[in-house]
Amino acid sequence: MEKVELGDRVLRENFEKAGRKKIRDRVKELILFSAMTVAVLSLLISLTYFLLFRIKSVSVEGSALYSNDDIAASVLGRYQGASIFGLDSDNIAYQLKLTYPYLKNIRIGKIFPSTLTLKVEDDSGAYYTEIAGKYFVLSHKLRLLECVERESDLDYRGLCHVTLPPVAYAVTGTEVVFKRKSDFENVGKVIETLYESNMSMLISSINMNDKFDMFFIYNHQYRIEFGKSENLDVKLELVRKIIDTFEDEFSTDKLKGTVNVSDITQGFVIFDNNVRLSGRK
Repeated sequence: MEKVELGDRVLRENFEKAGRKKIRDRVKELILFSAMTVAVLSLLISLTYFLLFRIKSVSVEGSALYSNDDIAASVLGRYQGASIFGLDSDNIAYQLKLTYPYLKNIRIGKIFPSTLTLKVEDDSGAYYTEIAGKYFVLSHKLRLLECVERESDLDYRGLCHVTLPPVAYAVTGTEVVFKRKSDFENVGKVIETLYESNMSMLISSINMNDKFDMFFIYNHQYRIEFGKSENLDVKLELVRKIIDTFEDEFSTDKLKGTVNVSDITQGFVIFDNNVRLSGRK
C-alpha cells in the first residue's frame, strides 16, 4: 500500500514539475514575443520618424515688406529634410531676422507630418543713427533694421535722428550692442518715455551720448535739456508747461531757445534765436 502511495506521489510531483516547466516556457515565450514586438514597433516608429516626419514644405504669411514666398523658400532651403520634431524655433527666427531685418515677430507652427507654418509681422523704422561712418535705421526697441552709406538716403523717411552712447557692434536684424551694457536699458527707457509722450511727433533729434547730459530738439524751436533719464516723464510735463506758458504770453510760434529741466525743482528757459537746434553737439 505504501509503495502505491509513493508511486502516486512521485507521479504527482513529476506532473507538477512538468506543469511548472510548461508555465516557465510559456512565460519565456511571452517575454520573447513582447521583446520582439517592442523591437519591431520601435523600428517602425524610428522609420516613421526618420522617413515621414521630415520637412517638405513651408508656408509664410504676414509680411508686406518682403515676399512671403521668398521667406518660405529661404526656410525650406535651409531645413528641407530635417526632422520636424527637432527644430529650434528661436534659431529659425534669429536666422530669418538676419536675412530679413524688418521682420519683427515670427511665430512658427507645425502641420504634421511635414509642413512648417510661419506667421510673421513687419517692424518699422522710427530712428536713425550714425555708427562707424554708416547710417542705421532703428526700431522703437533699438533693433537695427537697415544700413545705408549716405545720410541723404534716409531723407523724407520721417525718421528721428538719435545720437547714441559708444556702440560695440551693430548687425542688422539684431539689437544694437553698446560698449557699456547699462546703456541699453538707459537708452531704451528714454526712447520709450519720449515715444509715449504727447511731444513725440515733434521731436526731430535726440542726443543720448552722455547719460548725464541728454537733450532733444522739439518742433525745430527748442533744445530740451533734461540731463539724466530719471523722472523723465515729470520733466516732460514741466517742459510742456513752460513752453505753453511762454507761447501763450507771446502768441508766436517764432520763439527759439533752450529749456532746461535737468533739475525739476528749478526748470528754466533761455530764449535765443541762435540756439543750436541739432541733436549733434
